[in-house]
Amino acid sequence: MNIERWLPGVAAAKSYERRFLRPDLIAGLTVGAMLIPQSMAYAELAGMPPASGFHAVLLALVVYALLGSSRHLGVGPEPGTAILAATGVGALSLGDPNRYAALMVVVALVVGALCLAGALLRLGFLAELLSKPVLVGYITGVGLTLISSQLGKAAGMSLKADGFFPRVMQFGSRLAEVHPLSLVVTVVTLGVLTALRRYAPKLPGALLGVSGATLVSHLFELPSHGLRVVGELSASLPHLALPSLRWADLSAVLPTAFGIALVGYTDNVLTARSVAARLGYRVNATQELLALGAINVASSLSGGFAISSSASRTAVPAALESKTQLVSLVAAAFVVLAILGFGPVLAQMPEPALSAVILSAGIAIIDLEGFRRLWSISRLEFGVAVLAALSVMLFDVLSGVLLAVGASVLLALGRIAVPNDSILARAEKLDGWVDAKEHQLVTTPGLLVYRFDAPLFFANANRFRERLATALQANPGREEWVVLDFEGVGEIDATAIEMLEEVIAEQERAGVVIAIARANPRAIERLERSGLCRKHRYATINSAVKAFNSRSQRSDP
Repeated sequence: MNIERWLPGVAAAKSYERRFLRPDLIAGLTVGAMLIPQSMAYAELAGMPPASGFHAVLLALVVYALLGSSRHLGVGPEPGTAILAATGVGALSLGDPNRYAALMVVVALVVGALCLAGALLRLGFLAELLSKPVLVGYITGVGLTLISSQLGKAAGMSLKADGFFPRVMQFGSRLAEVHPLSLVVTVVTLGVLTALRRYAPKLPGALLGVSGATLVSHLFELPSHGLRVVGELSASLPHLALPSLRWADLSAVLPTAFGIALVGYTDNVLTARSVAARLGYRVNATQELLALGAINVASSLSGGFAISSSASRTAVPAALESKTQLVSLVAAAFVVLAILGFGPVLAQMPEPALSAVILSAGIAIIDLEGFRRLWSISRLEFGVAVLAALSVMLFDVLSGVLLAVGASVLLALGRIAVPNDSILARAEKLDGWVDAKEHQLVTTPGLLVYRFDAPLFFANANRFRERLATALQANPGREEWVVLDFEGVGEIDATAIEMLEEVIAEQERAGVVIAIARANPRAIERLERSGLCRKHRYATINSAVKAFNSRSQRSDP
């Protein structure tokens, strides 16, 4: 077995060059600095203790350095995955914090198992189920939901409402309870993060912003004025242990785990591919599915929660020109040193400052440009994106994603069920067959060349029959031959075969020959099995037309 195929990190280590070390170290230290506040903030977002964010990421970084095919993907806690897990587990825990924590660990394990099984079965194509409109709507809905989830902490109040609109309404009705100092800390920290992201994107903005807020809080004794801080943290390294498993728990968390696996994998692959394409290397989709499964198993064994990747922690090492997966190992070492050496400092972080980190992430992922592009390209796809965003905000993340995926599938089926079709004519100047109406060409008397641009299957078989009948009526002259251009017909199912048999029999009774041109091997195989058009099947339209012109039945006027 080729170990380098399954462990890309080993292959990178064998070919490592000395000149890679400096950019890899700088990028690793920067990513590690980003992970400190982000891990704590996203753990709280997941409803877990802040320290569990470190438990989730430490072993995962090492595992990804070995298994990941991307040289830059920043794995670890991520807001979308955190809120998806929290939503699913919250409904199952029945208010019991111990059961909640245990189920979060189980979810991570099940996510890992699903991804590992998917990798073995080579199911990487499942990521294609999330179309661009779904991703735009999903990420925007998650961003707005993240923002609403932090309104209470950012303003120093406790909001009990659940969901985007209830939270916003409750916040608006209780503005008089806003704690001014907490709000000031949130706004200032958020301003620092926004400015650093725009003017100094290579700097660890989250670390600098939260560190500054912590320093000011300590110097001016702000907790004595009502500012909430994180509090005591468990600064020990994670202990590996299998979660307590029950079959009932496994089946209960399966829908949530499946949603996390699908969304997390798609996000990982899209992020990794975009960076790899820009920097000139390739990412193996199946290997990324394997790596996602392995890091979630590692997180579960460490007492963490479901994780995926962060676009910001991926963009930074790419911008710093890092070369290999060593970045993940350096980042893990930095986090270990920070936990062991700065536990008391981390405990003094103001909660509003961590809320600012989440607010910053939520604002950053709202994809207004994606909505603008969809509006300019397709109003229907824009509608699917809006539906995805509203579904996430109204229901829960998983329901929103599934509803949006369903809408995308229906849209795709609708387009296939009602595809473009055309009557073709020979364009001498273009040396080919083109849409006669579009190019204002006259068709050949006695000949109809008809094109249908979709697979023929149960959803569009009747439309094919109706459109062909309409074309025969509209085409001038009594038709003797009909050439069906099958270049756009990639597949034919049993319903379509039965429809073709009926159409051919009907036209033969009327004295019309049905010929098929440019069918692909799969379509030809289906046609041969059914015994259709064995005599009148041609590789090109020109060869079919040549047979029409040389037919023995033709008589001169």
